[in-house]
Amino acid sequence: MQVLVRLSPELYHELEEIARSLGVSKAEVLRQAFREYLARRKVGKNTSKMRGIVKPRISLEELERLYRVEGH
Repeated sequence: MQVLVRLSPELYHELEEIARSLGVSKAEVLRQAFREYLARRKVGKNTSKMRGIVKPRISLEELERLYRVEGH
């Protein structure tokens, strides 16, 4: 499936540099970036669900850090 994305000249230049340095296509860089974004978003949703069972003194950032350390 294809998606058209418009980027600013600055973002496009950065995308080109990253793809060149990794030796992969620009499309592959974008696919990986989107996978990572979705994984972080999933962790954020899980963190929000857990908020009700965790001591309120822990910040969301600390909770996310602890969650990632445990490998979930």
